[in-house]
Amino acid sequence: MEVDNILIVKCKKYDKHSFKLLFQMYEKYLYYLCYSYTQNQQDALDLVQEIYIKVFNNIKKFDDSLPFHPWIRKISVNTCLNFKRTIKNNVVSLNQSINNDITLEDVLVSEDDVEDEIIKLEIKDIIKSNLKEIPEKYRIVIVLRYYENLNYNEIAKLLDKPLGTVKTEIYRAKALLKDKLKTIMEVET
Repeated sequence: MEVDNILIVKCKKYDKHSFKLLFQMYEKYLYYLCYSYTQNQQDALDLVQEIYIKVFNNIKKFDDSLPFHPWIRKISVNTCLNFKRTIKNNVVSLNQSINNDITLEDVLVSEDDVEDEIIKLEIKDIIKSNLKEIPEKYRIVIVLRYYENLNYNEIAKLLDKPLGTVKTEIYRAKALLKDKLKTIMEVET
């Protein structure tokens, strides 16, 4: 979903029709991204509006030689992160479709064996509830890695963190979830 440079040039001249086209192109993407952070339809819609305003106010700063999608994604993620800093209830959607009806739950728990399907559904519920309980810095990197399908370098650049820090946070997030699952499995046996 790359934007035509002519459209960007028109947006830089504050052409209303061009902005409308640009925002229509990104409307669903921005909503789903914001919803995955907020888990609330109204908050997601408010964040999308805030992102539109930021894009409108900063479009002249955009470098036409670079792709547009990473630029708007960075604005969106930063807007969501700022929102999350002000809200205590941090929830990440595990049911949100990533690609071709694959969800974050599916990435974290594979459904290879039909006989284990019921057990894995229970595990998915456990992961969902425990993902809410891990620290925000770990939850965010998990969402960016498995929901946004960004590689480690992209996450590091987006969050303005060293690559090693991102790798460590993803490793620790997985370890926290794994430990929580182990503890739960031991209790049930």
